[in-house]
Amino acid sequence: MKKRYLKIMSVMLCAAMCSSLAACGSGDSSEGSSDSSTESSSSSDSGKKKGLEIAYNLTTEDFSVFEGIINDFTEETGIDVTIYNGGDDYESAMKTRMSSGDLPDMWVTHGWSVIRYSEYMMDLSDQPWVENIDAGLKDVISNDDGELFILPITQAVVGIMYNKDVLESAGVDATQIHTWDDFDAACKAIKDKGEASPIEMCLADGFDSYMLEGVWPTLYSNEDLSDNKGEALKDGTFDWQKDGADAFEKPTEWYENGYLNEDYVSGSKDDVCKALANGEGAFAIYSTEMIPSILAYNADANIGILPLPSKEKDGASYFGTGEGNFSCFGIWKDTKYEDECKQLLEYLAQPEIAVQIVKIDGGIPGLTNIELDESDQAAYTTNAFKEAQLQFDGDLIYDNFFDREYLPSGMWSVMADATSTLLADGDPKGANEEALSMVADNYNDLMGN
Repeated sequence: MKKRYLKIMSVMLCAAMCSSLAACGSGDSSEGSSDSSTESSSSSDSGKKKGLEIAYNLTTEDFSVFEGIINDFTEETGIDVTIYNGGDDYESAMKTRMSSGDLPDMWVTHGWSVIRYSEYMMDLSDQPWVENIDAGLKDVISNDDGELFILPITQAVVGIMYNKDVLESAGVDATQIHTWDDFDAACKAIKDKGEASPIEMCLADGFDSYMLEGVWPTLYSNEDLSDNKGEALKDGTFDWQKDGADAFEKPTEWYENGYLNEDYVSGSKDDVCKALANGEGAFAIYSTEMIPSILAYNADANIGILPLPSKEKDGASYFGTGEGNFSCFGIWKDTKYEDECKQLLEYLAQPEIAVQIVKIDGGIPGLTNIELDESDQAAYTTNAFKEAQLQFDGDLIYDNFFDREYLPSGMWSVMADATSTLLADGDPKGANEEALSMVADNYNDLMGN
């Protein structure tokens, strides 16, 4: 994957998403739940599988919107499409289908188009809509040969969501948060003010993984680090017991300093979103996909986005970027319906169709010709991201999501389990060794060490 350290932002990554299909997009959906996998057909003969098959992974009520889009495509073109919705089992189902060679004609890649799925997918770099892909995102979703395998209707961004009013009340200037020391000072000021929890999180719904997803790149993989360990992480030589000894220092410090919300063990994503919406919480490390959920609780909430701070005084801030979880579609290289699949992608890439998927996904548009009405929540998120890019212009690193780029198979659930092990019992120092061993053992097993 290519990384860019931009001293001057000549192209805004803002072509323009909380939820997470593995947050970051490596596996589990937190935007909703489904009792079972479902199949639906765009033809009037619902229930009878025919034509091309597309695998989709959204389990909320917005799935009906996607069904409507596919139905309209069938009515317009006469091409039958069967939708397979894997729900919460989507990732495991796709792994099974990869191993059996029985793949759908098209599927949603939930962040893994290059690293996991590219050998099974068709190169789409010659398609007409490629010229509209946001320049910053295009680097992340292309391989070293310039091939890309998806239509990226949205992009996801890992950062820190914050309530502007809470920070202002505590005398904190978000634009001056460049290091973790700066962030800790802001947390102290908010705690001293006594009106909100400095950091909102929960041991569920991806928050336990996102905390590490945000912190670890700033410790190990950002390209400006004097002790960068990115290549060691990828080739399996990274020693978690030695080089990863600081893996849980930040969460431990935040717990000991009383910066976490009191209900972080029993709470849920909804509780976190409510807290930020109502000014009861200041910061949350997550994907920008959580902003629509915050605004659903309080349409007048004043929410901003921060990049992740550097551990070094002169280091750059960081945004993790990548393909959106419910909005990036690729084609199986062995499909019998190549022309029909490409026709469906062209249909989905039309601005008036793509904007509907942006609203479903909650992400930031990945195509520059998508226009959002200012009343759309997606426009709110996009504008907040643009604002952050301007505020930190010349001080930003963009890289792929850490778990996708630097951990074997993502290890998303391992990250969640390790965070829960660290924090669930209220003794993070005592649980540090167990949490670190959990990460190290899984990493080494997956790397074949």
